Amino acid sequence: MRIITAALLLLLTSSLACGAPPKPRPLAGNGILTIASPIANAPDKLPALILYQEPGIGRFAEVEISDLPSLTPILQSTSGKALLAVTRTKDGWAKVIYEESGSEAWLAIDRHWRHEQWANYLRGREIRVLNGLRKEYLQLRATPAPRAQALESLSRQKSLRVIEVQENWALVLVELQSSGWLRWRDDDGRFLVSIE
Repeated sequence: MRIITAALLLLLTSSLACGAPPKPRPLAGNGILTIASPIANAPDKLPALILYQEPGIGRFAEVEISDLPSLTPILQSTSGKALLAVTRTKDGWAKVIYEESGSEAWLAIDRHWRHEQWANYLRGREIRVLNGLRKEYLQLRATPAPRAQALESLSRQKSLRVIEVQENWALVLVELQSSGWLRWRDDDGRFLVSIE
């Protein structure tokens, strides 16, 4: 009995030592909002954001940018700027993802900020596949379809330049030698690539 109890305690403590499961990959949304400081002589002073249930209606929170989900594992922001995933825009408002669970809220777009759809933002940029993805997401394909002919398997070390974007797929140039289609976002809307 003591051996079983000791084994269970060892198993329990070893699972606790492993820590929490890894954070999920960030949600991409349909575009990106780059938030910049409106104060010219204080570029690192980013404003608190006021969140609404609908554009201009149902104000429910004022949050610091540091409390919002970070796109940093995917995309590095420059000093004095923050990046948020956007799911919709409407008349000067952006619906942004404000929690890692995917909760969304509306935010008035300031004139110092910039919104871009992912197709425009990704075009011409260098990307790399993320570590730890399933094999199907590492396949370069002949056409933008999950069952299309596989051309080659990619790794994190391969440099990929985006030529075109069609929904969840990107036509990429691999090491300036070959090209094909790669999933850049999964069916749940989470990133499969990092953006250099």
